[in-house]
Amino acid sequence: MANKIEQKLLNALLDSYEKSKTFIGENKNQQAFRIQISKLFPKYDDDSEYEFYKEINTALANLETKGFVKLQKEKSGKVKTVLLELSKLSEVYEFIKRTPKSETNNSLQNVWNNFADIDFYIYKPLSDYLLEQKNNLSKNKNISFFDGDIKEYKNLLSAVKAVLENKDEIFIRELSVKLFNDSKKLETIESQIRSFLYRYGEYDDKDTVLEEHNILKTPTYVMVKGKGILNFGQTIDLSKIDGDIGLSTKTLNQLCSVDLQGAEVVTIENLTNFHKFQPNNQLVIYLGGFHNSIKRDFIKRVDYCNPGTKFFHFGDIDAGGFYILEHLIKNTGIAFIPLNMNIETLNNHKTYWKPLSENDKSRLQKILELAPEHKDVLLFMLNNNCKLEQEAEILS
Repeated sequence: MANKIEQKLLNALLDSYEKSKTFIGENKNQQAFRIQISKLFPKYDDDSEYEFYKEINTALANLETKGFVKLQKEKSGKVKTVLLELSKLSEVYEFIKRTPKSETNNSLQNVWNNFADIDFYIYKPLSDYLLEQKNNLSKNKNISFFDGDIKEYKNLLSAVKAVLENKDEIFIRELSVKLFNDSKKLETIESQIRSFLYRYGEYDDKDTVLEEHNILKTPTYVMVKGKGILNFGQTIDLSKIDGDIGLSTKTLNQLCSVDLQGAEVVTIENLTNFHKFQPNNQLVIYLGGFHNSIKRDFIKRVDYCNPGTKFFHFGDIDAGGFYILEHLIKNTGIAFIPLNMNIETLNNHKTYWKPLSENDKSRLQKILELAPEHKDVLLFMLNNNCKLEQEAEILS
């Protein structure tokens, strides 16, 4: 069994070999894989570390005896360079209990074969990822989202596939049981799934990727108040209710129509502002940040039943608020008008300004390109290094 010095040395030599053109068969010339002992073990040249010097020499002699390495020495007898003996590769892997990269690559290809027949359009993020990784493998590059554990890697890809194909509302722990027979397994790889899909898919926010596919941690309720008659076979007149009501997904599935009776629609990003907002001939809908398809479908139903209605969105005056606004416009097809998301509101609440982070500045620049119609307020924020949370407007 290899000791720590032998492990470190042979792993360093194998790392060099596995990253080489020789490994993928693209090197026409014979390539040597060597390492300088003093670089790997700096104390080897320290005269005060004689015991360590002897320990390294003993390990080197053992590896040379086994035929795993060749030693190049100085005239003094001190080892200068160690070369890997390629004819002994399989024995070297076995000696340090390391899985050869060629075997790992075969395992990766076997995993990918399980997804060979997926529909490109339904599973586009996964398809794009697989295409990229196959190309990476052919060029001996690192495989994204793979840390060396084949089983966990297969779990990740299976989970991504399940997310992409999900249509109906389901709790994350329910889906976890269906996939892994373990209610908590999916949550252990949740951040990887979100990062994967955000990188290879088209999502506005990484934190709402699962919600976009109706995978939830808690039930979704659409909270509404103000003016409007909801028809479920029986009708609910919101104007007769003092306060708001929450509509579950099951309830919304039974919704036949919405009659606004000439009212406008306001969507609100934050819960406190939703509760404080006083409707004035308006149907008010609480979004709770980024909206999922359930809330979006309700908004589209309201629009369908009330053609020509004006829709407003009231959110934070920051990058996130404008991303949510643009996401609403893009995914509902409705020309939402920003409400109180302007320079006047910013100037009226200077006391509550917060400075922009570098990420804020970068995101605001992107929104400028995406939605130049908001140019004035976006440039004002950038030039004055400010943003405003929606809740601050309540305090003034």
